[in-house]
Amino acid sequence: MRQIDWLSNPALGAILVTAIWGVNMVAMKAIVTDMDPLLFTSARFLLLALVLLPFVKISMAQLRPLLPIALVMGLGHFYLLAVGLSIVPGVVASVCFLLSAPFSALLSYLFLHERITLIQTLAIIIATLGAMLPTLFTGESELQWGMLIVILSTFMWAIGNIQIRKLKELSLLAIQFWIAIITAPLCFVVYLLQIDNTPILPQFTASIMLAIMYVVLCSSILAYSFWYGLVHRHGMGRLAGFILLQPIYTLIFGYLMLGETLTLLQLVGSSVTLTGVYVYFKHSTANKPVNDKVTL
Repeated sequence: MRQIDWLSNPALGAILVTAIWGVNMVAMKAIVTDMDPLLFTSARFLLLALVLLPFVKISMAQLRPLLPIALVMGLGHFYLLAVGLSIVPGVVASVCFLLSAPFSALLSYLFLHERITLIQTLAIIIATLGAMLPTLFTGESELQWGMLIVILSTFMWAIGNIQIRKLKELSLLAIQFWIAIITAPLCFVVYLLQIDNTPILPQFTASIMLAIMYVVLCSSILAYSFWYGLVHRHGMGRLAGFILLQPIYTLIFGYLMLGETLTLLQLVGSSVTLTGVYVYFKHSTANKPVNDKVTL
C-alpha cells in the first residue's frame, strides 16, 4: 500500500493545522466558561507533562534556565489567556493572539537587534489598533479588561519567545515538558489558596475532560508537530498567510458550538487586524518564523 505523505502539500497541511488551532480556541472558551482558569491551566499542563514524560531526557540542570521561561509562558501567557477567554468571545481572543508574531518581531528588534522594516512597523501598529479599538469603544468595562488581558498574554508569549530563542541546547519537547511540569503545580497551589474557589471534582465533567484532551493532544502536540514538519519542509514564507485562517475557523465553530457572534464594529476591527498581520507577513524579511511558537 502506498504511504500517504501528509507533509507534501503545504496548503492542505496548513489548512488542517489552522483548523485545529481555530477549534482549540473554542474548546478553551468552553472549558473556562465552566471551570476556573487556574484549575484548567493546571490540568492541561499536568496532562501534557504526563504525555511528554516518556519522550524527554530529564536533567535537573535544565531547571535553572527554564524556570523564568516557565513563569513567563505558563503564568504570564497561558493563565492570562485562559482568564481573558473566560471574558471575551473566542474569536476576539483568536484575533488578538495573531499579534504574537508582530510583537515578537518588535521585541527582536529592540533586544536582539534584528531588522524590521517601516512597513512592518506600521502593520504592527494597525493590527494592534484593529484588535483593541472595537472593544474599547463598546464602553463595556468587562469586555475591555478581557481584551486587554488577552493582548497582555500575547505580549508575554512574545517575551517568552525571546527567552526561548536564546536556548540553543534544549529540544522543543524538553522546553514544553519543563514549562508544563513547573506551571501545573504552581497554578494548582494558587487555585487552592483562593478564598472563593469551588470544589475541584464537579468541574471535571465528561465534556470538560474531552475538551482538555483535545487542547493537549490535538492542538499542543499533533498540530504543532505537524506545523513544524511543514515549516521544515516548505519554509515559513509559503505557510505564514494560512495563519490568518485561524480566527475564521474560530468564528465559524464558535458560532456553531457556542452561539458566539461578532458585532459589526468587532468584525471591522478583526478585518483590520487580519490585514495588518497579512501585510506584516508579506513584508517579512526572513524565511523563517519570528514566532517559532511553543504555544502548547
